[in-house]
Amino acid sequence: MSQYAIYSRFHSPDDAQYLIAILQQRNIPYTLEHEVNQLDKVYLGESIDAMYALQIPTDSFNEVSNMLAEQAKADMVKPGFEHLMQSYSVEELQEILTEPAGYSAYDLQVAASLLAEKTQGQVTIPLNNGETFVPYKLETIWIVLGYIVSILGASYFFYLAIAGFLAGLVVHQSKKTLKNGTTVKMYSANSRMHGRNLMILSVLTTCISLLILIGYIKTP
Repeated sequence: MSQYAIYSRFHSPDDAQYLIAILQQRNIPYTLEHEVNQLDKVYLGESIDAMYALQIPTDSFNEVSNMLAEQAKADMVKPGFEHLMQSYSVEELQEILTEPAGYSAYDLQVAASLLAEKTQGQVTIPLNNGETFVPYKLETIWIVLGYIVSILGASYFFYLAIAGFLAGLVVHQSKKTLKNGTTVKMYSANSRMHGRNLMILSVLTTCISLLILIGYIKTP
């Protein structure tokens, strides 16, 4: 049985219809699910707006990306084709291709084709795979905040320790599925180390908090 993973996210089901239509034409199975806000997005400083996750079999990722790229090529030769990137400068298009994360295979093909037209040269679309993906690195302020919250859990506010544990768990365990179906660790090794430390610290502070609460209850 094929393993499903998130291929792309959308702000609404309507935004996903273009890709869904392509999947249906090629008889590629998919699921579209409303995704609850992810705790790790808070640590990355990203928007926590609700999203819709489109999942397909991981062994179909490359096929779908190639389909989108070919569709972009076909659309660009049609009369009246319009795309926001047509107004982008050479530098902006180069930036997109230098940092492809967050862009669909369709948009990357459009960017590459437009850049080739503007520079009159050959442009290679970067592969979004495990070799080019750079894991997220937690900023120092979030690391410090995580430790503070976990330490404060060693009091009557034991729920802070639980929050610290969950935050550490997210950082330590989160994975990301790339456009070619490869699954990689979302956070850097250093960030995952802090995540593990937060989990351990939170367990210790939770025990301390429970002992304090038990002692308080037994006090006449």
